[in-house]
Amino acid sequence: MMRQSRVITAAAGVLLLAVSSVAMAAKGGKAVKSDVVWTADALKWEDGPLKGTHVAKLWGDWMKGGPYGVLIKFDAGLMNPLHKHTQTLKIVVLSGTFIHHPEGGVETKLGPGSYLLQAGGKNHVSGCGDGAECEFFMTSADKFDLILVKAPPAGKK
Repeated sequence: MMRQSRVITAAAGVLLLAVSSVAMAAKGGKAVKSDVVWTADALKWEDGPLKGTHVAKLWGDWMKGGPYGVLIKFDAGLMNPLHKHTQTLKIVVLSGTFIHHPEGGVETKLGPGSYLLQAGGKNHVSGCGDGAECEFFMTSADKFDLILVKAPPAGKK
């Protein structure tokens, strides 16, 4: 069962990378002249924009603009408060349990191999379940941002 989960996770990641690459090429991306190969231990992990987040940049500059692809790790139990993103995010969960809870909607727990298209401009809470860190692949068409949304005071809407 564990092997099957790894195969599904790997296939989902490869599919998302392929779709993202084709989309970039269709928008006038530069032709690739050589392979880029990084083993997992060669990835350069940096602290993310929020405490408990870690980022490995794959292509593009996710903080400056334009299409990008990154691997993200959330510490186990990390939950980001109500927020939104300007851009639509495409996410494939690689390990752990990613939690997505749209404002006014139902919380969903996404395990390895799961896919989430997180619509830009939509308020949500997201994070990682307890017990193990979460790792996921994320891509978008333009600069990443995280805009905190202040919840209305209790009893007011």
